[in-house]
Amino acid sequence: MRGGVMVEFRLLGSVDAIAEGGGPVDLGHARQRSVLAVLLVEVGRPVPVDVLIDRVWGQRPPLRARETLRAYTSRLRFELATAGAVLRRRAGGYVVEAEPETVDIYRFRRVVEEARRIEDPVRGAVGLGRALKLWRGRPFAGVDSLWLNEIRDHWEAERAAVQAEWIDRMLQAGRHSELVGVLPAWVGERPLDEQLARQWMLALHGTGRQAEALQVYHDLRARLTEELGVDPDAQLQQQYQSILRGDPAPLASRFPKSFGRNDLPGDIPDFTGRAAEMASLIAAARPSGSPAIVMIDGMAGVGKTALVVHAAHHLADRYPDGRLFIDLHGHSTDGDRVDPMAALDNLLRAIGVPGQTIPPTVDQRAALWRAEIADRRVLLVLDNALDGGQIRPLLPGSAESLTLVTSRQRLADLDGARVLSIDVLSAEQALDLFARAVDDARVVTDPAAAAEVAALCGHLPLAIRVAAARLRARPAWTVAYLADRLRDERRRLGELTIGNRSVAAAFGLSYRHLDSEQQRMFRLLGLITGPDIDTSAAAALAATNGEDAERLLEALVDTHLLEQPRPGRYQMHDLVHQYAHAIALATETPDIRQRTQRRLVDFYLRTAYAADRLLRPARLPIPLDAAVQDCRPGRLADHRDALEWMDTEHCNVIAAQRLATTHDWHDAVWQLAWSLRSFHNQRGYLRNDVDACLAGLAAADRLDDPFAQAHALRALCQACIAVGRWDEMLEYSRRALTLDERTGDLAGQANTHHLLAVYWDRYRGDLQQALEHCTRALHLFQRLERPDWEGEELNAVAWFLARQGDYDRAFDYATNALDLCRRHHNRLGEAMTLDTLGYIARHTGDWSRALDYYRQAIAIDRELGMDFGLTATLEHLGHTYLALGQPEQTRTAWREALEVYRIQHRTDEADRIIGRLATLGNP
Repeated sequence: MRGGVMVEFRLLGSVDAIAEGGGPVDLGHARQRSVLAVLLVEVGRPVPVDVLIDRVWGQRPPLRARETLRAYTSRLRFELATAGAVLRRRAGGYVVEAEPETVDIYRFRRVVEEARRIEDPVRGAVGLGRALKLWRGRPFAGVDSLWLNEIRDHWEAERAAVQAEWIDRMLQAGRHSELVGVLPAWVGERPLDEQLARQWMLALHGTGRQAEALQVYHDLRARLTEELGVDPDAQLQQQYQSILRGDPAPLASRFPKSFGRNDLPGDIPDFTGRAAEMASLIAAARPSGSPAIVMIDGMAGVGKTALVVHAAHHLADRYPDGRLFIDLHGHSTDGDRVDPMAALDNLLRAIGVPGQTIPPTVDQRAALWRAEIADRRVLLVLDNALDGGQIRPLLPGSAESLTLVTSRQRLADLDGARVLSIDVLSAEQALDLFARAVDDARVVTDPAAAAEVAALCGHLPLAIRVAAARLRARPAWTVAYLADRLRDERRRLGELTIGNRSVAAAFGLSYRHLDSEQQRMFRLLGLITGPDIDTSAAAALAATNGEDAERLLEALVDTHLLEQPRPGRYQMHDLVHQYAHAIALATETPDIRQRTQRRLVDFYLRTAYAADRLLRPARLPIPLDAAVQDCRPGRLADHRDALEWMDTEHCNVIAAQRLATTHDWHDAVWQLAWSLRSFHNQRGYLRNDVDACLAGLAAADRLDDPFAQAHALRALCQACIAVGRWDEMLEYSRRALTLDERTGDLAGQANTHHLLAVYWDRYRGDLQQALEHCTRALHLFQRLERPDWEGEELNAVAWFLARQGDYDRAFDYATNALDLCRRHHNRLGEAMTLDTLGYIARHTGDWSRALDYYRQAIAIDRELGMDFGLTATLEHLGHTYLALGQPEQTRTAWREALEVYRIQHRTDEADRIIGRLATLGNP
């Protein structure tokens, strides 16, 4: 909502947005709607660009996926803004800033949850019916992607579960006749759904139409036999026999409350969130003809047991013959772990088998257990399992029972089990849990501090409950005071302890179950300072090969001590990382820790350097220190590989430079700054570039190496140019030129003169001085016999000649530059020269050739991901269209430039474009 205007987003059917007043918003073509659909599934939360691309295009993204995505979001932003909705670029991704209530999938969930709390069957049925009316067809109809298809299946399963509940409520209310008119269509959609067929038979039987009810059974039996080769389940057969005998119609298809044994722990009164997970567990309870087993895994403290216990209470009335619960203590000490022999003894006694008749072996007990519950409907919860071997003998063989298993391990070896991996809570759910767990006015009066506490707890339910308990136990504390205590990473885990509840202790149990290799990798991961890591970097960290590194990382993923947000990338939950760091400090010697971190820094340095050479082959290179020669860089094949690697690893390379600064590895600090320069320039990371280059210069000064100082100074000059810090730039360039002349570095002198030309042009407006510096640079490159560098400098001379109106000479220089750049495969130089030729053609009235030059330059800039060059050429292209009297094409070019400027947070340039658009009548 913005300015009082509400946009209603619809995903339960076609992807639509309806503005206040009922007018549809133009969302564009199907792929553009897919982008919006993905953002709306995560409404209010930024979706990283890489994740968004993966969810929209899967394994086959277009060649320029980022540019395409940028265009789609730009159009969507414009259309949504006209209706009052906000789509922003934030935190490295995109977000639709709206309340979940504005999206029908979340409104559906909220209405369902409210209806489930109503005990009266009539009112409950009305509530569930209101939720079902939100559906207009298949979710995300008209759009297609692998990820959306998976989400679509999930939502349709959730809808089916709600439909089943609504039918049960209607049957309980005795409204059979209303169901008879609705159910045939639903059965037609799901012709093999035995639960739905059973409910239809009950509805027909309740209206006196026994013959039709029996025919429903015969039709379903024929379909099951023909398509699946199975008979209807036992419950459906019993219902058929009951109708055949003429038994009175029951009021509902649900089992009545029973007096079977109930070992479930008490339900959690402040249970929060997990609507999707609950829907999955409820769906698993539907009869399927085979044993229903659901494996719920997740990291320590994520709330697996709470979820399962809550779901078990919700499902309890469906299992009248027993609700059994066993804590297997799989991640406790070895002495506490429950072995299958003891667990089977407990289970058999729980269902009434006398102790003296329980067999002496595991196999015999397992066979007796399966036989005893073969015709019973039992809900079995096996909590805290270690592995498949511990639980396999305990699993029922009956299709009438449901088994819910929790574990910190991914138990992929349980045949036929459904797997449900649960993550930490969303920010909103975490704040809600904290507020409900504290349950006093302190949270209400300071919601910002409460949200910070939840975030510092990593949205982990155990940590949130411990923090809430500490706050409850100390009435004098404010929420802000608790947040202040948690901000210090060195003491955070210690703060998250109260009584016998400890987040660190929970992690410690998982750590102790790792083997020695896995423990070492876990500890070393605690020493990384970036947000995530890939297999190659982990191999460098642990001084091992890629295969072994991947094997160890995947093992940590299986134990939920490591997360895998997408294939090949790994990250730790913040609290787990702090625990791993503490273990590393306590276990590894300072020398080992330092050598480990140096290997990681060297990996990022070597790979970033290799990437820079691919991004800017014509750039004056630097030799890397011998200290890093043994480090194997990541494999980068071409320009696209280099750009993708830098896009992905940018935060990690920045973190590596900070780590090198901390350890006084001055060589790595300035060389990392140098290696980031081309990427920062291409992607517009201007502030990052200045910070990195300032750190690089400080490090080079400490080395007292004139070669390093000159290179660091030039990199900083370029960074200062990009942000308009001209006085500093002039000082740094003069220092660099003095060092270059002292050391006789002709290439360095040439590059510095080129930078001085930029200074005299952009800041002082003296084109003659700029031309003189460029000419000196050109002569130096010619003396060095480096035509690859000479091509770019020829273009620079051409640019300044053209700016002075000397178009004939400028054209000669530019055509020579273009020839050299193309012969030496300098694509970036080629794009810059084409832009210069476009400028010359435009100012000499050759409009057609100007458009051609600009379009060629833009194509290369897009291919290279050269955002900085792209914006300048788009502006020039817009001016050309404007001169030709084509305002719509002008608007399109300038809008794209504006979008890039906004992404790069270049507000001055963006404001300039907005002003130009305003003159066209469309600001």
